[in-house]
Amino acid sequence: GGRGAGMQADTNAYLSIAGGTIAVNASGDGLDSNGNVYISGGTVTVSGPTNSGNGALDYNGTADVSGGTVVIAGSTGMAQSFSETSTQASLLYNLTSSCAAGTEIKLTDASGKTIVSDTPDKTYQSVVISSPDLAQGSTYTLTCGSQTVDIPLTGIITSNGQSGMGGPGQGGQSQPQGGQKPQ
Repeated sequence: GGRGAGMQADTNAYLSIAGGTIAVNASGDGLDSNGNVYISGGTVTVSGPTNSGNGALDYNGTADVSGGTVVIAGSTGMAQSFSETSTQASLLYNLTSSCAAGTEIKLTDASGKTIVSDTPDKTYQSVVISSPDLAQGSTYTLTCGSQTVDIPLTGIITSNGQSGMGGPGQGGQSQPQGGQKPQ
């Protein structure tokens, strides 16, 4: 932020992931940008933080997912989902209780096919998942240890309850002015 900038988006800052395999084990914020986040490919997993004063996905502008497989597991206090400007479906789900480190996250479709699976290294209660295999209008089953919940994807971004800063799908207090998505 620097001198009074607070949560305003920095239009010159962005995090862009277009491929590869990225695994983040975070004590503080996981994927963090003072501006925007763009994910267009690859496999991205985030484990942590466990401190509710930090977020596994933290951005001040927008977070657009258009490709790739993403599994983000962290605390609920500052949990953010992807933005409504995304073109690939995603979900944010805050579980009723924490899951211990080493507890598998599994998302399956109506036929029982596994869409994504990951085993975080840290305790988590909030999960964000995006995959090219997710489709609006379909229902998926999220299993984390003994917790199982059916989640209908009602929109490009589906979230249960608040997602930290500014509500579901919103990053920070203000939207960026200007700035261009990287090519």
